[in-house]
Parts: sequence; structure tokens; C-alpha cells
Amino acid sequence: MKAVRSVGGCGVSAVRLGLRLALAGGRESLARLGLTAFGVGVGVVLLLLCLTGQSALQGRADRATWRDSTSETPATAQDAALWLGVSDHYAGEPLFRLHVAALGPRPPVPPGLDRLPSDGEVAVSPALRRLIEAIPADQLGDRFPGRIAATVGPAALTHPDQLVAVVGHSARELRAHTGAQEVRGIQTGPPGDHSYTVAARLLLGVGALLLLVPVVVFIVMVTRIAAVRREQRFAAMRLAGATRAQIAVMAAAETGLGAVAGALLGLLGYLAVRPLVAAHLTHGGVRFLGSDVSVPAGAMAVVLAGVPLLAVATTAVSLRGLRVTPLGIGPETVRRRPPRAWRVLPPAAGVLGLCLAPSVPPPAGEGLYLWFLLPAMVGTVVAGPWLCLVAARVLGRLGRRFATLMAARRVAGDPRAAFRAVSGVVLTVSVATFAAGLASEEPGGNFHGELRPGVIEVYVGEQPAGRLAPLMDPGTVVVRVSAGGSAVSCADLALVVNASCPLPASARARGLGRYATIGVMSGELREPAPGHGSLPVRALYVRTDGSLAAEERVRTRAAIVLPRAIVNSRRDTVLQETRLQDELTTYARLVTWFVILVAGCSLTVGAVAGLIERRRSFALLRAAGARLAELRRIVLVETAVPLVLSILMGAALGSTASYAVTAAAGDPWSPPGLALATGLAGSALAALAITMAALPLLNVTTRYDAVRFE
Repeated sequence: MKAVRSVGGCGVSAVRLGLRLALAGGRESLARLGLTAFGVGVGVVLLLLCLTGQSALQGRADRATWRDSTSETPATAQDAALWLGVSDHYAGEPLFRLHVAALGPRPPVPPGLDRLPSDGEVAVSPALRRLIEAIPADQLGDRFPGRIAATVGPAALTHPDQLVAVVGHSARELRAHTGAQEVRGIQTGPPGDHSYTVAARLLLGVGALLLLVPVVVFIVMVTRIAAVRREQRFAAMRLAGATRAQIAVMAAAETGLGAVAGALLGLLGYLAVRPLVAAHLTHGGVRFLGSDVSVPAGAMAVVLAGVPLLAVATTAVSLRGLRVTPLGIGPETVRRRPPRAWRVLPPAAGVLGLCLAPSVPPPAGEGLYLWFLLPAMVGTVVAGPWLCLVAARVLGRLGRRFATLMAARRVAGDPRAAFRAVSGVVLTVSVATFAAGLASEEPGGNFHGELRPGVIEVYVGEQPAGRLAPLMDPGTVVVRVSAGGSAVSCADLALVVNASCPLPASARARGLGRYATIGVMSGELREPAPGHGSLPVRALYVRTDGSLAAEERVRTRAAIVLPRAIVNSRRDTVLQETRLQDELTTYARLVTWFVILVAGCSLTVGAVAGLIERRRSFALLRAAGARLAELRRIVLVETAVPLVLSILMGAALGSTASYAVTAAAGDPWSPPGLALATGLAGSALAALAITMAALPLLNVTTRYDAVRFE
């Protein structure tokens, strides 16, 4: 009666009893606590890393906002200053030049400086100073007239190796340049690339959810096996008078203890990984500042408290599918209808829309593929159980061996449970394949409208030809301003830009391409009319020998003649695209490996739970003559069918999405390469190898004493 009162009392007593049983249950209870702590710890580390990425991006954006100061920025100083910011490059690396002139004794001063450089003075970042000292002046240093009088501090740099220069001028000299503004304050609000920052934060949030899904599934699987192994304990408690709610509270308390331990382990793991992230991971080809790689205290508190609560909630939900009685524990007897074929309609509609979106002419077709991408990705998760059912039925018809038939019957009996452990794999593999499909495009390939190698494009707006004489090298192609467009012959343009003559209608309607400014800035290209030499110049295309020194000399001359000129080269594009593709490929590969390996752990735990639930059935099969190797083959096939199916689904969806995006941009598409296929195959084999850890349990659970019915 004392035991009945203890169990049947209030919820606090149930919690205490659950904690006591968790700590005093022997090695088996400690093993369950360890599994739960591992799953929760991994989830905490992942969430904190994703939040760290958002914090690091925000830190960069905050330190870059000062460059967006304009005449409309609220005043932060008593006097004004003339301000002319120019985006430049050196060897493909972004370089920001700010030309300033004080209009009073107290002008606004950018962060990282104590005062505004006066006429003839220059302030440069440490990385730029090292380059100026090592590179000939006609390639870099002459862009910054004057002596280096100060160093731009870290407060103004988005990363340690950023190239920044603040060049001082007289007010009279700077007023002569079009584009100079009177600025009275330093921008501190949202940066100019705020939309990009928001998009990156959204992607990181979605990535956190994608990574958290397999971890939650793993916790559910651990809870399931823990509940099955506690069969006798739960049955005894029910016999002593405990209700199902009290059993759930005790199970949740045990899971909560492991979850709290896992949260602490996750915090320690995050603190250990954070220096590695700051030292090795890059964004945009550059590392983060150490101060950026951190999580705000409020967000960290939410994660450390929220993930254990999520683990406890999954425990309570997972126990709803079990029937705990005084005679034992088992699955609910309510028969669920098998998945229907209608589940394949959402992904089919999404994939069909992705395939047809590139054929829709602009502007209606621009971005249309985004409306089909979401239903396609979500639809694959919805259709997964039905596809598992179909695969199991096909396997049952084609299979001839005993093990294959038994495994197919098992998967077909509960396709939802078979697919649940690998549901996160579909989305992750699709994202990885999508990134690999985009990365398969050759950086700087010969796309229509792209600059040819060695050509420097100098966009000058509208300038008289006489002012640009220092840039008129032999062979320079001049694009002039004409009514409603630009004046340049197609033959001349084809010398510097990848174009065919006559220009196709699509080029005239949509511009020349992605990188040629003339194609972006004008809606129509016309043949020059007689007397066109008197028209102002819009852009120059200077041909060089393709060497870095020759290209940088042209940049330097352009910066001297016209400080606000926009200068582009093929080298800049290739470097940025290569970095982006490398980072996308690396991150996608890491995420894919992690998710598939966690899915393998979930499948292993699920296989162990299945062995425990079916120990008498397996023991009877073994007593009837089934070999132990055949039973092991059954478990492997049950695991391999949903895993391989999910990888194939994700790869097909990601390839279709990458095709739609590249086709919509007018670029050629090539399927993901052998590296992705090898990585997916290797991770699948690793997941199956993890599953083999459950096979030795077969010999224990199928001994002849398990045949007894009491």
C-alpha cells in the first residue's frame, strides 16, 4: 500500500520516483541516460552554431553600415563632410575607397578613426597597408594620393583582412567629382545589403531546423527503446496502481534528467568548437572576427532551456503510441490505414512546375520556380511513407529469399515508422544536391554577355571623351550614349564581350548578360550613327594581356582619372564565384554527412527497439530453423530500404531544383558530379555500418528461453 500511495500521489512524487529509477537503475538506465544526453547535446551544439552564424553575419553587417552614410543620414556631428564611396578590387579582392573632405572643424568621423584625414593624407586598413608596401605603386598605391597618416581600426572592418582606404581631399577638389555628397552623420541603422543579411539569417534558421529534425527523431527513437526495456518496471507500476499519466510523468522525468545533462554537454561542446569555427570556417572567402563567433546570452538561455523541454515533450508524445498495461507494454492495437497514393501529388506538382518554370518568358517566369520549390520539398516528406510502401511491395514481389520477403513485409506493415527515422535525410540531401548542381557550373564560363579574359570594363556614366584620354589604350572599345540606349558596333563589342553578331533578340531585350555593365545599364544596343564621336562616353572596354599587373594598372589609372568609375574584370567574378561554390559544397557536404549519420543512429536505435519488441517472434523463427545470418539480413534490409529511398528522393529533387534555377537564369546546366555521388554513397554505407552495431543483439534476444510464454 505504501508503494501504491507513492506512485499514485501527486505529480511531484512521480517525478521524484522517475529520477530515482533513472539514477539507480543500473548500467541499463545509465546507458539510456547517455543516449538521451548525446542526442540532446548534439541538438544544442547545432542550434548554438546556427545562432553563432547569425550573430557573426550581424556583426559584419553592423560594422559595414558606416559605408552606407548619405546626405539623408541623421546628423551625428556639428559640421558636414563631402563623402564619395567607391567599390574597387585588387586581384579579385573587394576594396572600398572613401574620398572625404571636411567642411568644418568637427565633421563626422567613420569608426576606427580618431579624425578625418585632411588633404594629402590617407588612412588604410592593416591588410591594405601591407599590400601597398609590397606592390608597385602604379598597380595599387597611386589610387590613394597622399601619405599614409593613420590606420583604420577593427571597428570599421568586417573581417581582419578587409581592404579599406579613407583618402583626404580639399573641398574644392572633391566637389569637382560627380557623386560627392554632404554627409553630417554616420549610418548606424540597417546596412545597404540588409535584404541579403535577412536572407542569410533565414537560410541559417531553416538550416537549424533541418539539422534539428533528425536529432528530434533520434531522441524519439531512444525514448521508444527505453520504454520497451522498462516493460517490467512499467507493468509492475501499473499493477501497483499507477495511472498511464503517472507512467508518462516518470518517463518524462527520466528523459528530462538526460536532457539537462545533454544541454550541459552541448554547451561544453559548443565552447570547444567555437574557436575552430572562427579559425577555419569562412564566409565570402574570409574568416570571422573572434568576437563575432558568439551567441547572445538571451538566445543561449532559450536554447539551453528549450531543447530539454523539447526532449521531454517528445517523450510524452512518443508514449502515446504505446499501450502500458499491468501485463506488459506494446504498441497500440488501433490499426492505421496504409498511406494512399494521393501523397505523391504535392511533390509531383512541385517537380512539374520546376521543370516548366524556365520555359515561361520574363518577367512572368522570373522567380516562378520559387513557388514550386517549397511544395516539392515538403511534398517529398509527405510522399515518403507511400513510396516506402511501394518499394516494400516491389521488393516483396521481386525477392526470392526468406530474409528479403520478411523485411519487405515488415516495412510494408508500418511504412510511416520506417520512413520516420530518415525523413530529415530527404530535405538535407535535396539541399546538398541543389548546391552541388549550382556549383557544377564552371566559374566564369563563357556565358553570353560575359567579359572576355583580360578585358577591363570601366563604367564612367556620361563623360566627355577628352577627359578619358589616359584610358584610351590601343584596341579600347568605346561605348557611347545615344538616345534610348548605347552606341557601339556589334563587331567591336564582340571583341571584348562574349557575344555573337548580329545580337540575338534575347540579348537586345534582356541585356548582354550578367557581368557586362553596358548590358545591365541599357535596354538596347544600337549601331553608332555618323558623327557619334561627339557623343559622351558611357563605358570603356580596355584590353590587356591578361596578367594581374596589367589589369591593376588599368584600375589604378581609372581611379586617378575618375575616382567614382566602376571597374569590373573577369578575374573578380571568377574568384567570387569559386569561393561561393567551394563554401556551398563544403557546407552542404558536412550537413549531409551529419544528417545521414544521425539518421543511421536513429535507424540503429529503431532496429534495437524492433528486436526487443519482436524477440519472441525472432526466437520462434530461429527455433523453427532460421539461421542467425538470415535474421541479421532481415534487419539490414529493413534499414537499407528507407535510407536508400530517401537519398534517391532527395537527389532527384535537388537536381530538378538546380536545373530550374540555372535554366531560369539562362545558364547551361550540368548534373552534380561524381564527388556528390561518392559522398552520398559513402555516408549511406557509414550509416548502415552504424546499424550493424545492433546485430550482435540478435544472438541474445533470440535465445530459446525467449520462446517461453508466462
